Amino acid sequence: MAQLTQLMLSARLGARRSLVEAFALEVLVIVMGVAGPYALKLLIDTLARPSGSLLYLFVTVMLFVGCWAGASILETARLSCTAKMVDALARHFILHALAAALPEITAARDSRSGRVPGMLERLPYSLTLVVEGLIWRLGPVILQALASLAVIAGLIRPRYVLILALTLLGFLAATWLGARRHRIHADATNVAASHVSRTIGDVVRNARRVVLNGALERELLQTGAALGAKRHAAAGMYRSLTLMAALQFCVVGLGLMALLLLAGLDVGKGRMSAGDFVLLQTYAFRLTVPLSSLGYILAQAGVAVANIRDVLTFATVDEEDRAAPPSLAASSDLVSENVSFCYGPGMPGVAKISLHVPAGSFVAIVGPNGSGKSTLAQLLAGVLEPSSGRITMGGTDIATIPWADRHRHILYTPQFIGLFNRSLRENILYPPANQSIGDAEELLHLWRFHEPGRPIDFEMELGEQGERLSGGQVQKLELARLAGVDVPVLILDESTSALDPRSEANAITILRRRAGGATTLIMITHRLATAQDADRVLFIEGGRLAGCGTHKDLMRRCASYRALWLTAPKCG
Repeated sequence: MAQLTQLMLSARLGARRSLVEAFALEVLVIVMGVAGPYALKLLIDTLARPSGSLLYLFVTVMLFVGCWAGASILETARLSCTAKMVDALARHFILHALAAALPEITAARDSRSGRVPGMLERLPYSLTLVVEGLIWRLGPVILQALASLAVIAGLIRPRYVLILALTLLGFLAATWLGARRHRIHADATNVAASHVSRTIGDVVRNARRVVLNGALERELLQTGAALGAKRHAAAGMYRSLTLMAALQFCVVGLGLMALLLLAGLDVGKGRMSAGDFVLLQTYAFRLTVPLSSLGYILAQAGVAVANIRDVLTFATVDEEDRAAPPSLAASSDLVSENVSFCYGPGMPGVAKISLHVPAGSFVAIVGPNGSGKSTLAQLLAGVLEPSSGRITMGGTDIATIPWADRHRHILYTPQFIGLFNRSLRENILYPPANQSIGDAEELLHLWRFHEPGRPIDFEMELGEQGERLSGGQVQKLELARLAGVDVPVLILDESTSALDPRSEANAITILRRRAGGATTLIMITHRLATAQDADRVLFIEGGRLAGCGTHKDLMRRCASYRALWLTAPKCG
């Protein structure tokens, strides 16, 4: 909460005005909350005097009613200011979390791509609970308690101040002790909720795979299990909350009993007026009733705080990413120096690969399935960080190039191309493409994106991941986009696998011609013709660089390379 408060006070959030307005309104609410019971005391004392002034009676009535109504109106107005602050906070955290999480998701290959949307969707509600429920509920109650105690101290015997103060301190102590235990259960509930979001999102995104494989019942059972785990975690959270509430109300109940019993005795003995008694009990209930609802707020806010804390783990972009990018030559050699990478135990990657890719060359990466070709491509692109060794471009370690600038030097296209659920025009002109729609249309017609004579509808929505297109159409669209990109190194990870050999050869020719020798083209391929046309072939076998050279050289001196093509003529 301290971090949230500090951020709300900062100029970069742009919510200072709303915070000041909310604070001013809350001060007025507190003043009216303290003045209302005092006005009621004056009203009762006036009624107790038969010779009271009618005007004085009217003023005290108006004061009491005005404080009661005014506090409600101002409280509603403050909610509007709180909403503005929550919107500003949510926007700040979501944008910063995405800026930090998307590069991490790109390289991590873990389940965060399913967890992050759920966290961000719950964030505005979580912020509302924390800002409105804790910061604006707990703080003002404490201030109102201090002001009320000051008024009581000036009007009534000091022992009542002591009893009320001890009651409030006991309540806060019980809340603190219960909150420590409650936080453990709240964190577990938040983890379970994230797992549910990830599970449901994964099932929905793969709806066709689920249904077409007859696995609907299986997925429903797994989703039910995730929901059951969430329910179990929530039950534990509410059990801890019940224990905390029981302890709180025991403290408050004992305090109120002592307070009202002593006050009743003092009224009976004439040591306290009826107005003072009403003032005392009104202050007591005005303070304890809001505190009694704090249990529910803590139940919700516990999960909300855990959610906000999870978002904050993403919301800080490394200083390295904000640093000025290193300067690189427009055309630079790409060098791998004894690079190794492992995904984990039993999941080998590549080991001790050293190679030199001259600027402007055409390089083919070939090898058996699972040999580490895609891993090497992602290492060369900087998508994966080597476990050991380094990869340099023009002498600069590519790991030092911020994600925001890496695409200016190396552009990587993955094996499975995901398109946005936007128009064909938006996808084909997606940055950093800088070509006209006319140039892109010419290429699509040349590569037979549709059958001859059929116009291309550039306003057509492509659906999630481009599902309205065939695999070949997706790759042709992506290649047409890449033809309009100026970049020193372009890496294609089997991005032409769905094309027929003729279309693939034509696409490679056009990409190389448009680059004019200024772009290094590296592509993973299973086609003999592509390997034959390459300036250099990198043969990967068992996670190691088994051979490097032209196709003719490798066919002559590398038996395993020769066997690859002889046993797989269909790849030619």
